[in-house]
Amino acid sequence: MQTLEKRGLTVIELLVVIGFLAVLFGLVGANLLGLRRQLTLEDAANTFSQDVQTCRTNALSWGDNCRIRVLDAASYVMERGAGPGSYSTVLTRSFPTGVRFANVGGGAWLEFNPRTLLSSSPGFPSVGGGVVAPEVRITDGTKTVRLVLSMTGAVKTAMQ
Repeated sequence: MQTLEKRGLTVIELLVVIGFLAVLFGLVGANLLGLRRQLTLEDAANTFSQDVQTCRTNALSWGDNCRIRVLDAASYVMERGAGPGSYSTVLTRSFPTGVRFANVGGGAWLEFNPRTLLSSSPGFPSVGGGVVAPEVRITDGTKTVRLVLSMTGAVKTAMQ
């Protein structure tokens, strides 16, 4: 008598394996998209924080005021004082798509004088009791990064 040996997989076994892999790849893909969104938000917040610190350094080295002025919900400029009430643009930045300021409107500004002390426009969002510290919130719609600035330009960051 001859015995027949089975080799390979049946169609049903192949379909089960393919279905399992499809679910697995779907979960991994969704997690990677969420991670990418979070990294984009953190990168935008870090860039803004570095620009604030650069502005402070520029004010000290130039001997002129330096300010960060918000243009709209997703962009801002760094400007150098060019005389009383006059500024020239040094740098323009836009956030990545979907990232925006959550609590700061267009026209608001943060300014460092040559002694590197920070001031802000009237109505600029702030936190604190006795000492008021400007606060900037940057969001992607699902998560928010909160930046609290000290009078000397140090930035504390917290994810919300």
